[in-house]
Amino acid sequence: MLLRKISNLKDTLLFRLTILHAITFIILASAGFLIFYFRIYAITMENIDEELQADVEDYAEIMTESGVEGLWADISEEIASENPAEEFYRLLSYSGDILKTTDMSSWGSVDLHESLSELKANKTEPILATIRVPDQDYRARVVMAAMGSNMVLQFGETLDEAEEYLEIFRNLFTLLVAILIIVSTGIGWFLARRSVKDVDKVTQTAEEISMGAYDQRVEIKDQLKEVKRLGITFNRMLDRIQGLLRTMKEMNDNIAHDLRSPLARIRGIAEMTLTHDKSFTDYQEMAVSTMEECDTLIEMINTMLDITEAEAGVNKVKIESFDLVALILEACELFRPMAEEKQIHLKSDLPKTLPMNNDRKKMQRIVTNILENAIKYTPAKGVVEIEANAQDGHAHLVVKDTGIGIAGADLPHIFDRFYRCDQSRSEQGVGLGLSLVKAYTETMNGIIKVNSNINQGSIFSLSFAQ
Repeated sequence: MLLRKISNLKDTLLFRLTILHAITFIILASAGFLIFYFRIYAITMENIDEELQADVEDYAEIMTESGVEGLWADISEEIASENPAEEFYRLLSYSGDILKTTDMSSWGSVDLHESLSELKANKTEPILATIRVPDQDYRARVVMAAMGSNMVLQFGETLDEAEEYLEIFRNLFTLLVAILIIVSTGIGWFLARRSVKDVDKVTQTAEEISMGAYDQRVEIKDQLKEVKRLGITFNRMLDRIQGLLRTMKEMNDNIAHDLRSPLARIRGIAEMTLTHDKSFTDYQEMAVSTMEECDTLIEMINTMLDITEAEAGVNKVKIESFDLVALILEACELFRPMAEEKQIHLKSDLPKTLPMNNDRKKMQRIVTNILENAIKYTPAKGVVEIEANAQDGHAHLVVKDTGIGIAGADLPHIFDRFYRCDQSRSEQGVGLGLSLVKAYTETMNGIIKVNSNINQGSIFSLSFAQ
C-alpha cells in the first residue's frame, strides 16, 4: 500500500515541484559554498604567504647585520620552542649542498631543485611552493630566498592549522546545508501544495460543472498571481459558455414559438385548398403562398445562424478596404423605390469619400437592415436621413427617422432575438434584423447606440475604427 502511494505520488505535480525546488536549492547552495570556500582558502594562503615573506625580510636583515652565524643563532633560538614536525629551516648552497639544517626526521626528503635553479637565475624574489610531506597526511608551505650572493635559506611550516580550520568550515557548512535542504524541501512542499490546492479547486469546479452545476465558479481569494489569473480566465470561459447555453435555450424557445405561426399558415393553406373543389389557379396560388412562407422560414433560420456565428466568434471578420460612402449610396438606391412608394423623403448628408478597413459584407448588412427598419416604421410623408463622417480615426454613421419611435421600456430589448415592440407588430417581420446589426457591430469592434421616443422617431448611431 505504501509503495503504491509513493509510486502514485512521484507522478504528481506536487512531488515534482518539491523535488525541483530542492534540487535548485542544492545546486545554488553548493555553488555558493564552493565560491565561499575557495575564497576563504585563497585568503588563508595569502595570509600565510605574507607571513613567510615578512620572515624572509627579517632574516635578510639579520644576515646583513650578523652574518651566517648570527642568522642561524636566531633561527635556533626560534626553533627551540617549536615542534620540529611543524617547522624546518635549511641553509643551502646554490649547488644544493646542505650547509645547516634543523631536525628533518619528520619531513623526509624535501626536494626543491627546480626552485633552487629558478632562484639562482633570479635572486631578487623569494619562491613559494606547497608540498606534501612524505609519509604524512598533511601539506606544508615552503619558501626559498637568497641570503647574500652564495647562500639560500629554505624554511617551511605545516598547513595543519589552516586545513583544520577549513575542515571545520566544511563540516559546519555541510551540516548547515543539510538542515537548509530539509527546511527548503518543507517550504517547497508547502508552496507547491498551496499552488496545487488552488489548481485542485479549479478541477473540482470543472467536475461540478460537468455534472450540470453550470452556475459554479472558482473562488478568487488569497491565491498566487498565476493561479488567480487561471481562475479568472476559467470563470470568464464559464460565463461565456453559460451565456451561449442561455442563448441557445432562448433561441430554441423562440424558434419553437415563431415557427409555429408560418407552419400553421402553410398547413391552413393546404387544408383549405384540399377540402374544397379548387381550380388549377387556386392550386398555383397555394403553391405560391407556401413558397413565400418557406422563404420566410429559410430567411429567419439563416439570419439566426448568422447571429449565432457572430456571437460565438465563428464567423471571423474579413478585413478589406472599401468606401463607406459608396456602400451607403448603394443601399439608398436599393431602398429608394420602397421609400417613394410610402412618400418618404430619403436624404443623405455624406462626404465625398470615407475609407474604411473592415468587413465590407457585414457593414453592408448593417446599413441595409437599419435603413430598411427606418423606412418600414416611418409613416407616409416622413423623413429618413443617413449621415456619415470621420472623426478621431473612427467612421461615424447616423440614421434618423421620423417614425413611430420606441418606448423607453422597450429600448433595452430591441436587440434581443425575436423581440418586437407593440408599435411594430402591425408590420411584417420576425424581430431578427436589429439582433443581427448588434452582433455584426460587436464582431467588427464597433459601438451602436439608440435614442428614441414614441411618435418622435429614432436615431441609430454607430462608430467603427477606420
